[in-house]
Amino acid sequence: MSPSPYYNLFDSRGNPVSLGKKVGSGGEGDVYEIAPHRRDVLAKIYHKPLTGERQEKLRLMVSGCNDELKEFAAWPLDLLHDSKNGPVCGFVMPRITDCEPIHRVYGPSHRKASFPNADWKFLVRTAKNLAAAFYIIHKYGYIVGDVNEGNILVTKKACVRLIDCDSFQVQAREKIYFCEVGVAQFTPPELQKSKDFRMLRTQNHDNFGLAILIFLLLFMGRHPFSGVYKGNDDMPIERAIAEHRFAFGRGAALKAMAPPPNSVGLSVVPREVSSLFEQAFTESGHQSWGRPSANDWWNVLDALEKRLKKCPTESMHTFYTGLATCPWCGLENSSGILLFLSSDTISRIDVASEWQKVLAIKPPGPIPEISPRKYRCLPAPFSLDIARAVRLGKVRQAVQIVLLVASAAIMLVLSAGSGFPHPIDAIGLVPAGIAGLLFVLPGRDMMEKKRRKKEFEDARYSWRLWEKKWKAEAGDAEFTTQLNALTGSKRRYEAIEQEYKNALAALQHTSRERQQKKFLETRFIDTCTSPRLSENRKAALRSFGIETAADIDPHKILSIPGFDTALTNDLVNWRKQQESRFVFDEEKRVSASDIQGLIHTFQPKIRPVEREILSGVERLYSIQQKILKNRAKFQPIVEKSAHELAQAHANLSVVTLAGYFF
Repeated sequence: MSPSPYYNLFDSRGNPVSLGKKVGSGGEGDVYEIAPHRRDVLAKIYHKPLTGERQEKLRLMVSGCNDELKEFAAWPLDLLHDSKNGPVCGFVMPRITDCEPIHRVYGPSHRKASFPNADWKFLVRTAKNLAAAFYIIHKYGYIVGDVNEGNILVTKKACVRLIDCDSFQVQAREKIYFCEVGVAQFTPPELQKSKDFRMLRTQNHDNFGLAILIFLLLFMGRHPFSGVYKGNDDMPIERAIAEHRFAFGRGAALKAMAPPPNSVGLSVVPREVSSLFEQAFTESGHQSWGRPSANDWWNVLDALEKRLKKCPTESMHTFYTGLATCPWCGLENSSGILLFLSSDTISRIDVASEWQKVLAIKPPGPIPEISPRKYRCLPAPFSLDIARAVRLGKVRQAVQIVLLVASAAIMLVLSAGSGFPHPIDAIGLVPAGIAGLLFVLPGRDMMEKKRRKKEFEDARYSWRLWEKKWKAEAGDAEFTTQLNALTGSKRRYEAIEQEYKNALAALQHTSRERQQKKFLETRFIDTCTSPRLSENRKAALRSFGIETAADIDPHKILSIPGFDTALTNDLVNWRKQQESRFVFDEEKRVSASDIQGLIHTFQPKIRPVEREILSGVERLYSIQQKILKNRAKFQPIVEKSAHELAQAHANLSVVTLAGYFF
C-alpha cells in the first residue's frame, strides 16, 4: 500500500509520530501503521479538517479510555495533530489483528471460508461476547449508535472487537456529541423514519441492533424481519422493522409474515432466548428500557452455551439439549446447504458399506406378464329362448343377404335392358326394402348381441385401465431408474474421493518447498545486516510488501526506487543464507493444517453426493417395497380383469361375424 502523505505529525505530548504504510481506507479517513515497528497500534488520519466539536469529542474519548474499553474496541488512545499543539487530524488506536467482519461468521458460505472450524457453539459464544462488548460500552455511558455488521470484528477464538469507535455517541455533563450515521437494517422502528440521525440515542436503541446481530448469529444469517410476506405489495426490511413484522415471532401470521424457506424457527433455542427476541422485536420494545439489555443477553447465552450437545451423526453439529433431534442435520438435508465443515475427514459415510445396502436390495425383476390372450374361455351358454332366437337370427341374416343380392341383380338386369331409368325399375328395390325391414325389426338375438358387445367394451375399458396401472405401479422401471441414479452418485463420490487422494499425494511431493517457505516467512527483513540496507530502505521494502526472506524477488526489488543491482544481490544472498539454515523435517511432511485445508476444499464437494447416496438408498428400498406390495395387491385384480375380458370376447364371438380386438 502507498505511504502516508503526512510527515510532520505529533501526539498529544508533542512527540513526533511517523506513519508507515496505509493498511486501510474508509469514508472519513485512512488507517496507517506507525513507524518504526509499532505493531500494536495504528493511526487513523481524517481526510478533512475536523470541526471543533469533533475534536472535543475525541479528547473526551481519549481521556475516558481504560483497559476494559481497549479489550473490546479499537478505542482512541491518543490524539494526533498536524503540528505541535495544532488541530486534531487523527488519533492512535489499538491494532486489531486476525479478525474478520462479523457477517463472515454468521453467513454459512463466508463462515466455511473464514472460520472453517466454527460450529454452532462458536456462534453462540460470539453472540455472548458481542453482548459483553455492548455491556462494557454502555457501562461507561457510551452509545454505539451506528450498530451494523461493518463495525464489528470477530477473532478465531470468537472474541469480538468494535471498530469505528469515533462515531459513538458521547455525553459529557449537558453536552451530547451525536452519532450522526446509521444503517436501516439495524435501526429500531421508532427511528426508521428519521431523516437525520443527529438526535439523542439511548441504550434501548442500541439494544435493538444488538438483538438483530445476535439473531443473525444464531440463525445462520437470517434477518429477523426478512421473511415471506403474504401481501401484494413489497415488504423491504426497513418497512418490516417499522411495522414490527417479526417473521419468526409468535404473531408473524397476524402480520402476514412467515419465515423464509430453508430456515429454522425459534424452537431451536430455549424459551428464555426466544422470549428475549419477542421482547426485542415487538411493540413493547418502544418503551424506555423495553428491550433486553446486553447483560440480559449475556446471561441467557451463557446458560445456552452450557446446555449444548454434539450431534451423534455429525461431530461438527452442536445444538440445544432440549431438542430431541439435531436441527442442522434436518436443515442440511432439506436445503442441500452444507452449514458446517468437519475438521477430520471429507466424508462422513462409508460408501462401500452403503453400496452393500444397495446390493442387498433385491431387484423386483420384470413385471409378471398378464394378458387376456392367455385365457382360453368357452362362450357362456344361451338359454333355450335365446338359443332359438339366435338360430332364427342367423336365418334372418341369411334371408337379408339373399334379398339384398336379389335386389341388386334385378336392378342390374332392368337397367341393362332399357338403357334408361324407368318407373318399373323400382320393382328391384322391393327385396332391399324387405331386408331393411328385417334389420329395423330385430329379434331377441340382436338384443343379446348388443348386450354382449357392451359387456365386452366395458371389460376392455376396465382392462386397459388396470393394464396401465399394473405396468406403472408394479413394473421395475422406477427401480431401475433409481438404481442408475445411485450408480451415478457412487461414481461421482469415488471421483471426488480420488481427486482428494491425488491432492493429498501432491502435498507429500511438495512438502519440502512448503516447509521451506514457512521457514523463510519467519525470517524478517529487519534481521538483515547488509551495510547497504539502512532502516529507511527496510521501511521502503515493507511498503512494497517485502517483509521476509520469502518475499525476496530480484525483479520486484529492482522495481523499487533507489534499489540497485548491488543492493538486490545483497538481499538475494541473504535469502540464500537463510535457505541454507533450513532443515527439512521428515516427520512433518504434511502438516495437520495442510490436510485440513484440503478437507475444507473437498468437503463441500462431496457432502451433496453423500446426501444423494444416503437418501437414494432409502428411496431404492422404498421403491422395491412399493413394487412388491403393488404386485401382491394388484395381480389378482389384474388377472381377474384379463379373464373377464377374455370371457367377454368369447361370449361376443358367437353372436357376431366381425372380430373384436383386445
